[in-house]
Amino acid sequence: MMASRRSLLFAAAVVAAAACVVGTADAKLGRLLITGVVPCNTGSLIDIATSPVFPNADVELRCAGKMVAGATTDTNGTFAMQLDMTSALAAFIGGCTLVVDTPLIKCNADLTDVGSLVSYLQGPITRLLGGIFHLFPAGFSFHARRG
Repeated sequence: MMASRRSLLFAAAVVAAAACVVGTADAKLGRLLITGVVPCNTGSLIDIATSPVFPNADVELRCAGKMVAGATTDTNGTFAMQLDMTSALAAFIGGCTLVVDTPLIKCNADLTDVGSLVSYLQGPITRLLGGIFHLFPAGFSFHARRG
């Protein structure tokens, strides 16, 4: 009786370890794609449809205050960045933001305010074909630097 109980516990431990390894391998197969357009404007929840775009802006994905990915916008103000799911899990639980520290004066000489454009992420939690999750900015807002 005792030997069979030990065998059963050992078999359960082996199955649990195998499930963890498979789960970890599966997580590394998933990719996170973040795309969007950066506006050249100030304010809160800047409307992309009515704002000019911000070309050549550096966009960073920051999770828990650390940069985990980056991209530069093209001439149309669009950007795209990809990460593996193991390093981007915080994006799904609200621990990440998109941050643009490039001064707004670079896209409009009249915008001399010092600060950053910041956006949380949004998108479906469902996985697309090929194991890719697609997120995008929830809306950029200008955050002035305090002196």
